[in-house]
Amino acid sequence: MRNTSLACLLVLAAMLPNTAEAQILYGVTNGNLLIKIDVENCTLCPVMTLNGNPQGAADILTLPNGDILSQGSGGIFRYSPPNPNPVFSIGGSFGGSILSPDGLVYISSINPTGLYIFDPSDNSLTYLGDWPAGASVSEFFYDNGELYGFGQLNGVSVLYLIDTSDPSLSVVVHSPLPPILSGGTTNGVYSTAFYGTRFLSFYDIENNTAEIICDFYDIPGIASITALADIPPGVPELPCQCTTHAGTVTPSTVNVCINTDASVPYNGDATLDNNDLLQYILFTDPLDTLGSIVAVSNTPSFSFDPATMQTGVTYYLATIAGDNLNGNVDLNEPCLDISNTAAQVTWRPLPTVNFSVDNPDFCAGECRTVTASFTGTPPFTLTYVTPAGTFTQTFAGNTGTFQVCVPAGAPPGALSVQATGLVDAWCACP
Repeated sequence: MRNTSLACLLVLAAMLPNTAEAQILYGVTNGNLLIKIDVENCTLCPVMTLNGNPQGAADILTLPNGDILSQGSGGIFRYSPPNPNPVFSIGGSFGGSILSPDGLVYISSINPTGLYIFDPSDNSLTYLGDWPAGASVSEFFYDNGELYGFGQLNGVSVLYLIDTSDPSLSVVVHSPLPPILSGGTTNGVYSTAFYGTRFLSFYDIENNTAEIICDFYDIPGIASITALADIPPGVPELPCQCTTHAGTVTPSTVNVCINTDASVPYNGDATLDNNDLLQYILFTDPLDTLGSIVAVSNTPSFSFDPATMQTGVTYYLATIAGDNLNGNVDLNEPCLDISNTAAQVTWRPLPTVNFSVDNPDFCAGECRTVTASFTGTPPFTLTYVTPAGTFTQTFAGNTGTFQVCVPAGAPPGALSVQATGLVDAWCACP
């Protein structure tokens, strides 16, 4: 019953005014978790863990074939998703990177300082030269076909226009920059380098200003986003890891009467994100859970509805979790999850009894045989009242008889035989 397809689970962050063009970015957290960021909606989701780089990523980059390049003080690491382990690595200490229009990658080097070019076709690395004296560059982006880099010059934050033929001839365009910390930058120009690495900001190169557009501060598990990357045109987005979990239901089989609610034995162990909803479902076919849902509830109990349910039919009880769509779980969202166990419930009808007698006319002192006809499941235990008193009798089948006698000297009038209690194999009435 549980849907284990891997797809997008979105975590909602505070959304601030966005003046930038919306797009999807990749990011890396300080825990080497690759995340996908929806800039327009300020949401993010986990994609995969990048193993093999304990020092963490200073920057990442998406190659045209979909591979991920991660670099930092531990070296350069190349990944082929969904494989979380590097398929190539080289030692060194590196900073920012950018994919050039010709498919090569510019990478800044921390030690020694300068600019490298990385060729994804053969994983070769070529040193192009050092930066101007006293300078370093940590992040790159393109704007109007020109390559720029955030960096430092003698301790002051600056924006360089990069000269790739001779990095030492790179020139300062803006100085100082808005408050800048360590973080990632993409084309666009999106960055987590301003205002702290839980904030996604947009840098206006013309005015040298940065505006916060997304606040990820309150999302659990996201201490910082240390690197960002664009997704090149034509490269499919990686699917999100689904963390939504509908929890577990204790497998059990119960029979309940139609005047009694059926309870879902939910164990209270669901895992939900900020946009998720947990609900309870009643369905008929464990091989087609979604296609056989009879009822949905926000509480772990269901009442018998004669308009949609039948007695004697086995129903299944489970939990379901997914995106909240107008107060209900969105059955079409890819991270929908249903508990992988279910309880079984069968509603039983309340028993009934009907009395009949061949000759309803009695004389004082006479007895008659009364036939009791039952509906329900035998055996039946009947409690009834006659002029002679209260009696309780058990019947093995759906019909049975008992004697009713009129006391000698009884005055003329109606004779009452009344059922005051009836219990069958499942239910009691009243």
